[in-house]
Amino acid sequence: MPRRNAYIFAPERKRRKNSGCLILILSIVLALLTISLLSNQAMNKRIELSTVKISVMSLDKAFESFTVLHISDLQASSIGTEAALWRALLFGKRYHAVVLTGDMVGRSGDSASLLALIEILQNINSEAPIYFIEGDDDPDPLVYSYRGTPEVYADWVIEAKNAGAIYLDAPVGQQVGRNTAWFVPGYLYFNGMDAEAMRTSLIYQKEDMEKQGTQYEAEGGAKYRALLARLEAMERAVSALTSMSPNDLQIAVTHVPWNVEIIRNEVEWADQSKLMTIRRVGLVMTGHYTGGQWRLPGVGAIYVPELGWFPGDGSILGLQRLNSVNQYINGGLGASSYYPMPGRLFNMPSAVLLTFTARIE
Repeated sequence: MPRRNAYIFAPERKRRKNSGCLILILSIVLALLTISLLSNQAMNKRIELSTVKISVMSLDKAFESFTVLHISDLQASSIGTEAALWRALLFGKRYHAVVLTGDMVGRSGDSASLLALIEILQNINSEAPIYFIEGDDDPDPLVYSYRGTPEVYADWVIEAKNAGAIYLDAPVGQQVGRNTAWFVPGYLYFNGMDAEAMRTSLIYQKEDMEKQGTQYEAEGGAKYRALLARLEAMERAVSALTSMSPNDLQIAVTHVPWNVEIIRNEVEWADQSKLMTIRRVGLVMTGHYTGGQWRLPGVGAIYVPELGWFPGDGSILGLQRLNSVNQYINGGLGASSYYPMPGRLFNMPSAVLLTFTARIE
């Protein structure tokens, strides 16, 4: 009987040993997970600033070392309000313009962080104009429905403009020596866009609305005012075309990156007799992907809805050269609701200084 009891209890001592190993393994996993989460939390409170050279053949010497601070995809994150962080990040850095490539307020439309960032950047470098566009997560910049006011732009656009930023719905020129750097909304290069033909089309639409008395209706009046805003922007685009010269630098500003098929088609069908074509673009500045949002060290982005699993950084982040066209995709500051995974994982918020040069490196 004692021998049988010893036999019965022996397996129990073995199970206790296995349970101890399991507890140890779980404790290690939990500790590693906790360290990873704390590390990621600390990472998201910092900003990585890169410096990238943009080589442009036949670049006029006036633009040698012309530098643009590129920021994207703030998504209303509070990191835009951290004045001390931005001052430390940009201390001693030289740049001539700032470009914000969309999704700065996100679906919430909350402009508080964007306005704070604009003020911070102006205090750091009052000489550098700040240009901005909308992203696909931002509210539409134009209001097409009745809201009891004749103002046609969305509140977040009005507030950013009032804060001193420049909304790019048409090309804006910045004097650089005797030449001009043109910051051009990307849609003007798409599908062989002809600004003069588009202006004519908008004029016809305006006249048709006026014949129908649309401007006197509540909803119709809002659409009419939005059309007038588009027409006025196209008038400025046509005016810019008359001011451009072959020695100027054209910088296309868009939110969603252009893929190689789009650029190949635009290059192929570009009218070489015109000054504003994709062939003359020195750089396309974009954002959108937020670096994949969730990343694994040494692996990169885990998943991008448009591109699938583990797409590689070549298509979502950094400098690309597609059909002789430079494109820089910014990793962004915030987290997009476009992804099924919230927040940023092992993906430090980032900004970049883009410096133009004629040297091929």
